[in-house]
Amino acid sequence: MTFGKKFREDKFLFPKDATPINHGSYGAVPKRVYETYKKWLHKDFQFPDEFMHFFQAQEMEKSLKVVSKLVNTDYKNLAFVPNATSGVNVVFRSFPFQKGDTIVVSSVIYDACGNTIDFAARRNGVNLKIVDITFPMSEKTVLSRFEATFKQMLETKKTGSQVVCIYDAICSMPGCRMPFERITELCRRYGIVSCIDGAHSIGMIPIDIQAIGCDFYTSNLHKWLYLPRGCAILYVTPKFHDAIMPFPISHSYKDQEFYKRFLFTASNNYSSFYCIPEALKFVNEDCGGFDKIRSYCRKQGNDIIAHFGTDHLVSVTEPSADDLNFMVTVKVDLPKDKQEFFARSFKNKQFENEVRDFVLSDLLRKSRTFVQFGWHNNFLFVRFSCQIYTDLQEYFWGYDQFLKELDRFYASDLFQKWNNRPARTSRCCKL
Repeated sequence: MTFGKKFREDKFLFPKDATPINHGSYGAVPKRVYETYKKWLHKDFQFPDEFMHFFQAQEMEKSLKVVSKLVNTDYKNLAFVPNATSGVNVVFRSFPFQKGDTIVVSSVIYDACGNTIDFAARRNGVNLKIVDITFPMSEKTVLSRFEATFKQMLETKKTGSQVVCIYDAICSMPGCRMPFERITELCRRYGIVSCIDGAHSIGMIPIDIQAIGCDFYTSNLHKWLYLPRGCAILYVTPKFHDAIMPFPISHSYKDQEFYKRFLFTASNNYSSFYCIPEALKFVNEDCGGFDKIRSYCRKQGNDIIAHFGTDHLVSVTEPSADDLNFMVTVKVDLPKDKQEFFARSFKNKQFENEVRDFVLSDLLRKSRTFVQFGWHNNFLFVRFSCQIYTDLQEYFWGYDQFLKELDRFYASDLFQKWNNRPARTSRCCKL
């Protein structure tokens, strides 16, 4: 068994002319998992009454038990949700907030979750406190900023009010591993409810919920565990079982057991969840286990860093825990005038949408690849997703195609439109 492009052609569904280096956004489904998915679809569609009566809830519960062993918690503390954003929504739409409570978030929160928090705060009369995080940043600084915020919360919060903190296991854009285990320790020390957005965690890094000791945790399974979309889990500590309800609230609303409320939330197709045992067979039988996957992806990441130079790496520096991260974020070198242009223009959400569509649409149509990019801490960056189905040189080729698209953008009418426009801020909710 050898990973790389040949492995991709043998084991995955990608067309031969595609160069997939953006696994982190949507994941990828192996052929054997896809075949299992189709079998479950057929079994469901063939005789829905029989399937829903005899198989649906039972298969969901079987898969929950499989996942529970992977993350080391009782399966009754887990629920299936379509994606991590849904998991965050379930928590913050259900949590028993009272006016005067506080939600603590970091400035690098995923935009969709940031919007969820903004909604929950407005709906419940809850205060928001932002921890300013900019990469590269040392782990010590990250932790000190969270701790300083927690101390301030304790000094100013009203008696009986609650503080809830949501933070990433691995940030999306830029793709940086956070010291989430130690942030959770700080939450426990200061009596703060902890919620980990672990969208990119399961499959990429080992997760031991019992050891972490968080109150809430959610992770996609369709990204780094090779499941069809959408497939994710939500962990809720027993203390909050009675408070957390599925979305949508449905027939199981009054069920006394937390996990059972999520087994059937409404008429839908749940085939992705039934494929979990098969995805783990792929990991163990086709790939040789998680250790081999992580070793290959880590080497790719290290080779990418060596190619661009550590001075271009965007990450949490000096980590105390394993810094394994399949997503590598690097700075893009820009001429001074272009750097100033992007610094000015990225303040406008419309510009961000338009430049991303311009660059990425052509990358997909002409080069058959996709390079995630964005703006952070006054620099342009690209994010590579290391995977078992790519060769190292494919990342460098993809980067070259990205630079060509940037040059095409500089020569376009779209560039002229924004270059001649005065700067103004019109960001969407980024808290």
